[in-house]
Amino acid sequence: MAKTNKTKSKNTKTKKKFYVTTPIYYTNADIHLGGAYTTIAADVLARWNRLQGKEVFFLTGTDEHGQKIQETAEKEGLKPKEFVDKIVKNFKEAFEMLNISNNHFIRTTDKEHEEEVKEVLQYLYDKKFIYKGVYESYYCVGCEQYLTKSDLVDGKCPLHNREPELRKEEAYLFKLSSFQKQLYDLIKSGEYEILPEIRRKEILTFIESGLQDISISRLKEKVSWGVELPFDKKHTCFVWVDAFWNYITGLQEKKVFDKFWPADVQLMAKDIIRVHATIWPALLLATKNKLPKTLFVHGYFTVNGKKMSKSLGNVLSPIDLVKKYGADSVRYFLMRNISFGQDGDVSEKTLIVRHNNELANKLGNLVSRATGLIDDKVNIHVDTSNLVSDVTQLIERFEFDKALATIFAFIDMLNQFVQEKKIWETRNKEDIYELVTGIRTITVLLWPFLPETSEKIAKIFNFKISLEELGKQLKDVKIKKSAILFKKIDVDVSDDLVKTDVSTKNKDSKDNINNLAPKEKIIKPKIPGIINMANVQFSDWQKLELKVGKILDVEDIEGADKLYKMTIDIGKEKRAVCAGIKKFYKKEQLKGKLCVLFVNLEPRVMRGIESQGMILAAVNEDESKVFLIQPDKDIEVGSRVS
Repeated sequence: MAKTNKTKSKNTKTKKKFYVTTPIYYTNADIHLGGAYTTIAADVLARWNRLQGKEVFFLTGTDEHGQKIQETAEKEGLKPKEFVDKIVKNFKEAFEMLNISNNHFIRTTDKEHEEEVKEVLQYLYDKKFIYKGVYESYYCVGCEQYLTKSDLVDGKCPLHNREPELRKEEAYLFKLSSFQKQLYDLIKSGEYEILPEIRRKEILTFIESGLQDISISRLKEKVSWGVELPFDKKHTCFVWVDAFWNYITGLQEKKVFDKFWPADVQLMAKDIIRVHATIWPALLLATKNKLPKTLFVHGYFTVNGKKMSKSLGNVLSPIDLVKKYGADSVRYFLMRNISFGQDGDVSEKTLIVRHNNELANKLGNLVSRATGLIDDKVNIHVDTSNLVSDVTQLIERFEFDKALATIFAFIDMLNQFVQEKKIWETRNKEDIYELVTGIRTITVLLWPFLPETSEKIAKIFNFKISLEELGKQLKDVKIKKSAILFKKIDVDVSDDLVKTDVSTKNKDSKDNINNLAPKEKIIKPKIPGIINMANVQFSDWQKLELKVGKILDVEDIEGADKLYKMTIDIGKEKRAVCAGIKKFYKKEQLKGKLCVLFVNLEPRVMRGIESQGMILAAVNEDESKVFLIQPDKDIEVGSRVS
């Protein structure tokens, strides 16, 4: 068992280490987009830390015991192990298709894991942290959690909308209450870090209300599908103790516990934060193990503004999406579309908009233009250290969407550079070399997010994907014309569904993306909630985020008599915004002005350009004049307006 005397590291001086985990996913049903979301985020962190030269261990896996699985298997006429084997195959297929680079996939039915859990249970029992008693509480089978009366909404579990069972039965209990003050102090001080801050405050409030001892067993006659208690064979281990210990046994199975424990980052959704922030660290304290450094908690997402539900028929399968659009498009969409740590909305339509307008139009077009210009050797150096520094800070703060926005703002600059310099006419070697160096930089920075695409670009330009390489000159690199990286998707859009002509017969997602139809229809996504400004309710205004921006550039849009395309600096990133103020302002009047920008609106495609925000303006009584709302000139760009 992993105890203090086994946690002492061998102090390897070669490389820094990084250990990241996902929660292990419950195997009562096939993987859905939520599981893919967390795992892709963990993969981004794992790949980013590998880029930095660290020795990385990335663990994911499946939670396979418990009442819910036992009942589901019985309904399907299968033994529990047969049932979970089928579900695990689905998870592994999805992770392989999404290019997940995990070092180990642990199953709680692994023999080594089960034996280690028994050792832990016996240790806790011997040390009097586990005792026999009677437990009475509300219990939600769907959550596999005990709930207090205050957790219920109209007498039901708020997450599963079902009445919980009031259970009173013989059970073995873990002395969670003994660790209340110690846990509170560790979290309050930041020694046990919980992010975002709102989740830290939530847990502190929860602990302040009082921690109760929890049941860690069920009678075997009721739940046979579980790890048997070593000190009482009439009971099986309750799922949480079994599940939590995977973070340790996942390392032990690969014989790397001493090297990688404690975990640097543990990712999870907010529905399991309470147990992860109380029961899990209490178990570690009881067994004298070090605590993980950081728990990062992400939010939920809706689909087309509605909760993802089988009954509504809107559950999105990551496997189906990869077969349609390719792994990198799915990875990019999930990391770019929602601020990690916050709730958000996803839709297949928005995925297609981002695929066509960002991956195809911006990144794909840039690489295609560059390789079409170059037919000789490259030998130049351009400083892109600020871009690397900005992206590094954003990723390390888990701001994946902003990191991608920053990279794509630089891609916009490179495309604009080609356009303004007219490189296809001048063939100026210095300009071409600057362009190639910029492409090398964005390729390396995009690798954690778009590994397949980045590796294709690196092969085309014949450079290594390495942060160290970014400080070196490109020398004698022969570049060839590339194939199209992202072909646009031809779609028919109904109110809620997207129909595409993409074939799903070929299960190899890497080839499938090349079969996408090249034509594009402009997609006007049905934007949920606050985006339809005519329907905004008072409560919706509290959701809006406004920041002070500075207008850096203003461009005409071909064929548009009302719209300008503006590049607006909002501090940590730059946004492209289309605004209908051409009749009221000349371009030179707008450049350099401060403005107020709505920054958390979903992107909208206008005249083939993705507009990433909305500026705040006033209109006079007869609507003959529009006035840009301008903050005080001394206010800092990026400041939040409240």
